[in-house]
Amino acid sequence: MSTCPQCQKPFEIRPQDIEFYAKFNVPSPTLCQYCRLQNRLNFRNERTLYNRQSDFTGRNIISIYTPNNRYKVYTTDEWWGDKWDGLEYGQEYNFSKPFFEQFQELLLKVPRITLFNVNPYNSDYCQQAYNNKNCYLCTVVTQCEDSMYLAHTNKADNSYDCSYTQNIQLCYDCLDSDKLYECISCQSCQNSNDLIFCYDCIGCKNCFGCAGLRNKEFYIFNKKYSKEEYQDKVESLELFKYSNFIKYKNYFHDIAKQAIQRADRNLNTEDSLGNYLINAKNCYQCFDSFEIQDCSYCTWIFNSSDCHDIYGLGGGKFAYESVGVENVNFCAFNTFVSDSNDVFYSDCCFYSSNLFGCSGLKNKKYCILNKQYTKEEYEILVAKIIEHMKNSDEFGKFFPTSLSPFAYNESIAPFYFPLSKDTAITKGYKWKDDNKKEYQKQNFEIPDSIEDVDNQITNKILACIDCNKNYKIMLTELSFYKKMDLPIPRKCTDCRYKNQMNLRNPIYILDRKCEKCNTEIKTTYTEELAPFIYCQKCYSETVD
Repeated sequence: MSTCPQCQKPFEIRPQDIEFYAKFNVPSPTLCQYCRLQNRLNFRNERTLYNRQSDFTGRNIISIYTPNNRYKVYTTDEWWGDKWDGLEYGQEYNFSKPFFEQFQELLLKVPRITLFNVNPYNSDYCQQAYNNKNCYLCTVVTQCEDSMYLAHTNKADNSYDCSYTQNIQLCYDCLDSDKLYECISCQSCQNSNDLIFCYDCIGCKNCFGCAGLRNKEFYIFNKKYSKEEYQDKVESLELFKYSNFIKYKNYFHDIAKQAIQRADRNLNTEDSLGNYLINAKNCYQCFDSFEIQDCSYCTWIFNSSDCHDIYGLGGGKFAYESVGVENVNFCAFNTFVSDSNDVFYSDCCFYSSNLFGCSGLKNKKYCILNKQYTKEEYEILVAKIIEHMKNSDEFGKFFPTSLSPFAYNESIAPFYFPLSKDTAITKGYKWKDDNKKEYQKQNFEIPDSIEDVDNQITNKILACIDCNKNYKIMLTELSFYKKMDLPIPRKCTDCRYKNQMNLRNPIYILDRKCEKCNTEIKTTYTEELAPFIYCQKCYSETVD
């Protein structure tokens, strides 16, 4: 066992890990898998957006970069245009300086993309987004339409405040679910419609406050009713009133917490350890991923194999210690590199190969610090740089936190590893203080019932009951609430997302015992999250 210098906790380096590191000819990591992930997440901003000016044209834009940071920022069209070339910023490698210091100098010169928003249609306020239409404030979304406030969602239509969902329509406040229609505040549900406050229900419809049901209809709190009884009882709850909606939502959360849980939420996995995995084989400590094989310590990756220590990957093979990469082969220590191979220690490079320490390059090869070389020159110099990095104790390590363009509380790291300002700074992360003066007091009383809300609310400034941050109700958003008979939310979208994340399991693997047969199991459920946990066999025998 090794001891992590960042958290002082012991961690294991398995023989399989050592075999993988040998393929890249890199040393074993000195940090544990959790601290490695924490440092990677500090380089990814999914949710914090700013108004600022383009450093190319001066026009106002939406960006993940603050107006007063040190980086050049271009719009997507400007960045991909032909009026600049990343090779213009090339620099000679200086063997009298550490590599990371030189790379930071390059990062401060090369323009950055304001948002990662590919092929949007009327969806300008989205980040890490691909092929979306009429969407607003959505993050990490693909092929969504007429939706707002989605996160980590694929193929959603007319849905709001849903996270980690796929193939949903007319859904609100749903989490970790797939193939839902007209469902409200549901978690871990599949192939269902017309569910309200349901957990772990599959193939169900017209259910309220239920947990662990299979192929059921007209159930309330897991009790069967006739169609007429069901409709009358649900209607009598008057969920269009905020006071009632919150009361029953909180009541159901207490019920769901007492429900029998299975050790993990994996589907069709073989020899794999983690959670929320679909079609995974020989994977170890992976989360929120599908169609993966021979991967370890990865989160949010798809259609990939032979990868270690990745957050955010679509279509990769032999990738290591990277964040936000796509369609890569034999790449390591990268941030936001796509459609490339043999790229190391680089940032925001696309359709390239054989790069080392580059930023902002497109369709390039054999470059070091954005300087062009021949194939022979490149190979000789890279070998020398690696030796130099070994001597300075840099090679084999991810970028230091000082190179992140984001403060810790701007990144997604706090959603997985919450830290106070003082602790974050002590650990070497940057921190951005909120400007409290920007928040205005709410001078409008939101009616309890959605039936009493008219269009004037769209002109009002509201204040979140949790963080006091101001938020607004859009006209299309109000129409959705009216259509679904839902009350106006009293929290801002960030606090609503935090509440959802608090319902998800942590990414720590724990040893527990099945409450029924006493078999040893591996799980991410703490006893606080799930007092009653069953192994897969006992769960399958018990669930209704």
